[in-house]
Amino acid sequence: MKRYFASLMILCALAYSAPIFAQAPKKIPADKQRAAQWQPAKGQYYFSHSLVYDYENKADQTKGTITIYIDPVSGGMCFKKESSFGVGGKDFDFVIGFPDGKYIFCGADDNGKKIKINEAVGALKPGPDTKAQAREDFSTYWAATGNKRDDFGFESLEYNVSFATSENKDTVWIAKTPFNVYPIYGLEFVESAVALPISLDYMHLLEPNQLVAEINSKDIVLKLKSFGRDPQTVTTKGYTEFKTE
Repeated sequence: MKRYFASLMILCALAYSAPIFAQAPKKIPADKQRAAQWQPAKGQYYFSHSLVYDYENKADQTKGTITIYIDPVSGGMCFKKESSFGVGGKDFDFVIGFPDGKYIFCGADDNGKKIKINEAVGALKPGPDTKAQAREDFSTYWAATGNKRDDFGFESLEYNVSFATSENKDTVWIAKTPFNVYPIYGLEFVESAVALPISLDYMHLLEPNQLVAEINSKDIVLKLKSFGRDPQTVTTKGYTEFKTE
């Protein structure tokens, strides 16, 4: 009986440290416009929904809104200069990212010529050692509080996050989505000069369908403000491909 109780307590502890969601989120079907608007072969991309965050970067003394456009079918995402990265990528008009690590940057060179840069981020495909380290870090530094809530149809769980080199602790809410969110986290690894106003360096620490819905820390405040239909079509036509060495 004692052995059974001890085993039960260990299982409960492991379950408590790992992200446990009640059920899988429902997939978001393609809308009627996508069949006509989603034409990657012609350089045209359609995004039916958007994630909108409010943020405050206390260290930089900046605050504002970040909008990320999403194609829930493919997991493709679009980041526009005026509504997401801003001065964090002033040479680019928009960036399109995909779950496989492919990014398309469209903007202008120093002479004002429209250019397109294709970049592949290998970090989106981790090896076994990277995955194992990420799992260990999560179980060590992330503690589930047991609090749950609904964020625009996504189930979210609350965590207290500690750090090996600091006494600070963050509170982070993680939402489970029916689409891959690694294109957001992958921006931390791109070589092209684009960055969101706040760092979202959660690649592999979180699963591909685990979206950061809220952060409360010493320097950063981030909260998902909305998720819903917000159709956008962007085209890479007119941008000449620029090959980097």
